[in-house]
Amino acid sequence: MIKLKDLLFEKVAHTKKSLEWVSMDYIPMSPKTMKQILGDTPITVFHNLNPDSIKNKLPKVIKKKKSISTYNHDTEGHLSSGGGVQTDGGVVLEVEGKVLVAGTEDLASVPDESGRRWIHPSTFGKIVGMNQFEGGAGGIYFRKHLYNMDKKLEDILFKYKTSLMKAPTDSAEDNARFPDYTNKQKADLIKRYIDASNKFLLKHKKSIKKSFMNNVNNPRITKFMSKYGYNELLVYDVKVKNAYIVLDIVGDPNDFNQTEKTLKQIKKDLKPFVKGKIYSGFMSGVKKFIKQRGGKVW
Repeated sequence: MIKLKDLLFEKVAHTKKSLEWVSMDYIPMSPKTMKQILGDTPITVFHNLNPDSIKNKLPKVIKKKKSISTYNHDTEGHLSSGGGVQTDGGVVLEVEGKVLVAGTEDLASVPDESGRRWIHPSTFGKIVGMNQFEGGAGGIYFRKHLYNMDKKLEDILFKYKTSLMKAPTDSAEDNARFPDYTNKQKADLIKRYIDASNKFLLKHKKSIKKSFMNNVNNPRITKFMSKYGYNELLVYDVKVKNAYIVLDIVGDPNDFNQTEKTLKQIKKDLKPFVKGKIYSGFMSGVKKFIKQRGGKVW
């Protein structure tokens, strides 16, 4: 169970983001709860990032509960050529971490600042084989279960959503009935929602563990939600084993000296995080780098 004070002192940006996922019926996946379901499940996978993210984002996840999106299968070739999903990529990391969510394609997961990841109920249902979540009513189905876990949650969530629909022209009576939510009330709502969600996940511990571990031990790729041909595994407590810098992406084909300068800087930035070796080469070498370390790419 999360503590209310832990939410009260989180950044306002996180509170707003969490409330957005709460209002959209997303399912929070936290390391603490998933450890109760999966135990410590270490896995070696791959993560692509751009040079700027080495300094700005990598330090925030190394050996911490914040999760990152990784893969170990790629059939389309974009990731196994060093490209990124949300950035241009250019650096491929071989990382070891503990499994938070093991999917079969792009999960479209969204992070918050406390280390939790949120996924849509329909995505969760597809992974664990729960047909009740399929279609547009997946969120409604999930919410009904949460209301059974916390009898006060439905009323609290309704009042919060109603308070967002007020207009400046509303009467004083309406404003009194649905007052703006304070930060403390918002934190209480998030806490109740997450606690109820965790109870739901633990209730379905056996089916979740079976599905996730099957995706870990026998990884496969589906395309029920996107066109991308890779499997997504969310991992936390990340350690970087080796790295591969893709010259085609980070370098300048018309300026050898600038490319050398960029390569030197990237290696310098990577060095504090990489336990093994830092390699560099062209796109054609990325697949070999991944295959030699257990990944499957085509």
